[in-house]
Amino acid sequence: MEGRIAVTGAWLLALALSACVGPDDENAKSPANVAAPSPPAPVPMTATAFDFAAWIGANAACQGEYFADVQDAAFAQTLRQAGVAVDPDSNLGDVGPGSGRLTPSRPTRLHGFLVRHVDYDFGSGSTFAVVVEASAEQARAAIGARPVPEAYREYFKLGVPTAKPSENVPMPDLRFVRPGEQGGTQEIGCAAFDG
Repeated sequence: MEGRIAVTGAWLLALALSACVGPDDENAKSPANVAAPSPPAPVPMTATAFDFAAWIGANAACQGEYFADVQDAAFAQTLRQAGVAVDPDSNLGDVGPGSGRLTPSRPTRLHGFLVRHVDYDFGSGSTFAVVVEASAEQARAAIGARPVPEAYREYFKLGVPTAKPSENVPMPDLRFVRPGEQGGTQEIGCAAFDG
């Protein structure tokens, strides 16, 4: 019986050792024989260059500089590559006062609401309004809107000032909510005032 155990043990040891590959083994792979990992596939520039949803989110929160972008002549191409339609009446690329409408061709969301389009204008002050499919209550809750101070009421009823008024800035930028022109829509955006 001891001989049988010894033979079985020797056989298992030989099997285990044959599974090991040492550096002197003719089957071992040398670094020269190991294929280098392939480089990652290039990412198309349009996939990473411009994020329309992030851009509208920043501008609607009064944290962007959309008027500098829309005055850049190359920006229209950037938008088109991102799948955004530019209204023919928009004066994209013109320096000076302007306005326009941008419509995403694929589903885009702001605060979880589907975006229909973006309207902007600037000159003496500016307004960036994202038209979303939402109820008034949903849109107000999304930005924490409340009745605005008296200074804004000629233009807006509900919103959130971005700072406290001061002697130099009596009307700081305002994040606002207001009813959209079509039923079931609201405008969420940013207004900046001169003076």
